Amino acid sequence: MKIESLSSKINFKNISHAYLFECDGSNISHQKIDNFIKQILCTQKKENFQFCDNCKSCLSFNSEANPDFLKLSPIDKEMIGIGSLRGDNDLNRGVINLLNETPLLSEAKVVKINNADLLTDEAQNYLLKILEEPSKNSYIFLISSRPYRLKKTILSRVTRINITPDNDLEVFKEKKVDRFFSELIYKEFDVSIMSEEELNFLLTIFDETLNSLETYNFSKKTIIDSWNDEYLNFRLNILKHSIFVTLSKKIEDQSYTDKTIFSNIQQERLFIFLEELISIQALIANKVAINKKIQLDSIFDLV
Repeated sequence: MKIESLSSKINFKNISHAYLFECDGSNISHQKIDNFIKQILCTQKKENFQFCDNCKSCLSFNSEANPDFLKLSPIDKEMIGIGSLRGDNDLNRGVINLLNETPLLSEAKVVKINNADLLTDEAQNYLLKILEEPSKNSYIFLISSRPYRLKKTILSRVTRINITPDNDLEVFKEKKVDRFFSELIYKEFDVSIMSEEELNFLLTIFDETLNSLETYNFSKKTIIDSWNDEYLNFRLNILKHSIFVTLSKKIEDQSYTDKTIFSNIQQERLFIFLEELISIQALIANKVAINKKIQLDSIFDLV
């Protein structure tokens, strides 16, 4: 699959010292970002700031051994603590240590922080100090699909770039696929490593989930029984989308002369419902042992 660069979104004559890449976290997105990092670190850049892929810097980056590059990720999908930035443990050299060093192979240093929204408050405060006084020829890349979890003071000091998914898969070209379906699977799954059969299976689940709702004229018991599987989070996101689509269509209905009144109908109940959804999704993401049927029962009572 072709991996396009970020050239159209970045001013290579004035590269920012800190970027926030808002993306789905797929292999495709990371490949784009890594190629940009190679462009910065390459010592024999070609025309248009392209990396050569042949110098010591590029070769060592390809083998994940470039001394001028540091990648941080949550440990077991938990959090990124201040120790990872200071280098308090043996897992990495620490961000501050790398930034204070002289580059060994390149003329620059790059730090890439995956799932930056999982930085603890203490780590974010520490990172903020680094961003306020950036080291010379150093660059910090934050990667996140949930940038709203980062402090506003951090967001104000980074250049934000949104990486949209590449919907160039043959399965999407050959079929008329709901736009929301394509957006949703890019957020929840790594589409770049999926087979056509796996994508078709998810499409089947998507259609079945929508059909089970039947514009809310459903049997709660049937839904609870059929949704209680490993794709529950996927189904809950479909439910949220379906509800908002229904609400937005009603609001757009010309027969409502005062749309603000309609938009406030049972607003408190809607927020409670969304809180329930977010709560169960958080429990699923954190792999907390829960009784899914009881959780679903409370959610559909609200609906």
